Amino acid sequence: MKLKTSTLLIAGALLGSAVMPAHANNEAMLDLLKVLRDQGTITASNYDLLANAAAADKEANEAAKAEVKAEVKAATKDMPKITTKGKIKVTSADGNWSFQPVGRVMWDFVDTDEDGSSADDYQGTELRRARLGFAGTVYDWGYKFEADFAGSDVDLKDAYIKYGTKLAGNKLGLKLGQSHIPFGLNTKISSKYMTFMDRPFFADSSISPARQSGAVVSLADPSYKWALSAGYTYAGKDGYKGFSDGEAEETSGTTFAVRGSFVPYMKDKKHMVQIGAGYLNLNEQDLTSFSFKQRLVSHVDNAKHLSATADDFAGADAFTVDAMAIFGSFHAMADFNSYDMDSSSGDDVEIDSYAVEAGYFLTGESLKWKKGYTSGIKPKSKSGAWQIAARFESTEIEENSGNDEADKFTIGVNYYPTQNTRLMLNYDKVTDLTVNGSGVDYEPSSLKFRAQAYW
Repeated sequence: MKLKTSTLLIAGALLGSAVMPAHANNEAMLDLLKVLRDQGTITASNYDLLANAAAADKEANEAAKAEVKAEVKAATKDMPKITTKGKIKVTSADGNWSFQPVGRVMWDFVDTDEDGSSADDYQGTELRRARLGFAGTVYDWGYKFEADFAGSDVDLKDAYIKYGTKLAGNKLGLKLGQSHIPFGLNTKISSKYMTFMDRPFFADSSISPARQSGAVVSLADPSYKWALSAGYTYAGKDGYKGFSDGEAEETSGTTFAVRGSFVPYMKDKKHMVQIGAGYLNLNEQDLTSFSFKQRLVSHVDNAKHLSATADDFAGADAFTVDAMAIFGSFHAMADFNSYDMDSSSGDDVEIDSYAVEAGYFLTGESLKWKKGYTSGIKPKSKSGAWQIAARFESTEIEENSGNDEADKFTIGVNYYPTQNTRLMLNYDKVTDLTVNGSGVDYEPSSLKFRAQAYW
């Protein structure tokens, strides 16, 4: 028995409808049936039959998809959300809880040249930082804990809880625990984002301390076009860096610090200027002596040519003024720090320091400004980002035993293979050095390389 052509076509159409993917077996099939009907290959009644079947199949597929989608949504509604863009963060379904592992690894190679001083040159490697920790939120509260495992001892960095709310439309925050002192710009900028491998002489030292334990209150514009913070802190069990109470165990003293910043010009975050200033007062309590000793060209120098010490410590005051500008791929930063230490015996110490830097991204990126400081950049291409930079800095110490002064320039090249990794090459050179009131004929230098990753 011979089958009619129309019967064969109908059977073929139905078979095609059954085996074609669900997203394609309706519109394409209807277009085909219209062509066959218009050519008279199939009758109008057969066309209506097949068109109705295709429509019913479409409705069934959409209903099945909706059912599956509803089942998946119901099954996963209580599951946490995992973010992997630039970080790993786990957030509860209701958003009330979050947890994020944090850390950084920085491996350095250092080659120093003491240029004939009495100290030995250094050539070798160092695990500069190896930090592990976590941060997150619990309802309206936040927390962070991070420690550094580089070296022979574990060094606690951040360990605090925080609370944030709004006040007259502005951001109001409170931190309780060990956190950054609100004072210097270069001291506060994270080592993950610093332009150079080492901070200026004065930053993160006894004259511009980084972290202490206590309370910090902050108030800021929602977009951080202005910000104000103040802290009242104590030493913590390891004491104050550069201070002693004559005992082997702990020191005691309090620090009051305040910092403010504002943005007088902002076209956008890639074209802006920020001005900042800070004040710090250190109350002596049981502190009896002061010490500021600084390596010149690397973290592992075998000598600290720049130094000041004094007994009978009677308190100290410091202030800082800083500026930061970003214009496309170019950025500039300047930071001035003045520290005055009083001594009950008249052995006062005055230390003035400044640092000026400039950098440029050869591949078109911009330094990232975030909440008054800098943050990580994301390369524009898979080939990574390249940055060149230069810095000049100077520190002058005035004390009764003789003045010290050091000038140094640093040039650097940074390569960012990805958003969270960086390779750094720095050359440091001391151009003028005075020790105990006398000029010396040696000018130390160093060549340094770093490989880093953070999360």
